[in-house]
Amino acid sequence: MMDNRQTSPVQSEQTIQPVELVIPSQTPMENPSNWMRDGDSPAEIILAIAVLIGAIAGLLKVVVP
Repeated sequence: MMDNRQTSPVQSEQTIQPVELVIPSQTPMENPSNWMRDGDSPAEIILAIAVLIGAIAGLLKVVVP
């Protein structure tokens, strides 16, 4: 049996391209423990606003029956 496959030459051209690694500058994040110590953490601010809104809602229930 004869082998009738045709083979074509494969050109192997490898080009080397330099790769530049770009590291984005990171903004320094403040330590959350500093927020808790200073009393201005986002969680504390949200909690304070929620308590304030709840107090105003309770006051309105009493004042406006």
